[in-house]
Amino acid sequence: MIQYFKKPNLGKVERIEESTFKKHPEKLEALLVKGYVRVMSESDDSEYKEPSMVKKAVKKVTKKIKK
Repeated sequence: MIQYFKKPNLGKVERIEESTFKKHPEKLEALLVKGYVRVMSESDDSEYKEPSMVKKAVKKVTKKIKK
C-alpha cells in the first residue's frame, strides 16, 4: 500500500510504500519534521483519516443477512 505525503506550501507530493516505513521508521519522522502531512491520495489533498471500524462491522452484518 502506498502512502501519500504533501508539503502544503510547495504542493509537492511524496509517494512511499508502507513496507519502506516498516524497514525504516525514521523516514516517517523525517517527513513529519520537514512539514509534510499525510493526505488521502495524489489528487485528494484532504488529510488522511483512518477507516472507521464501525463501517466494516455494518458491512459484515449486512452480508450475513443477505445470505
